[in-house]
Amino acid sequence: MNFILIGIMESIEVTTIGERGQVVIPHSFRKDMHIHTGEKFMVMRRDNTLIFKRLLTPSKKEIEEMFKRATDHAKKHELTEDDMWDAIKKARSK
Repeated sequence: MNFILIGIMESIEVTTIGERGQVVIPHSFRKDMHIHTGEKFMVMRRDNTLIFKRLLTPSKKEIEEMFKRATDHAKKHELTEDDMWDAIKKARSK
C-alpha cells in the first residue's frame, strides 16, 4: 500500500509484535534500506505513534575527521584536558 505524505511517497506494511515484544520489519523495507541483523534503532514515542530511526555507525574515516576537528578546535582555543573533563561534568549535571 502506498500513500502521499507531504509530497513524499511512502510505503506501508502491516507487522505484528511477537511474544517478546519484537517487531518484524518487512522484508521489502529491509532489502530496500539494506538493513541487516543486529543493526541498532532508536525508538521514539509520541502519544500512540512510534518512530524507528536507524542508528548508523560512523566509518573509520568519519571518526578520524571528528577527532581531527576536535583536536584543531582545542588547540585553537587553548583548551586543556581539565577543560574537557569540566565540560563533561557540567553537561552530565544537567
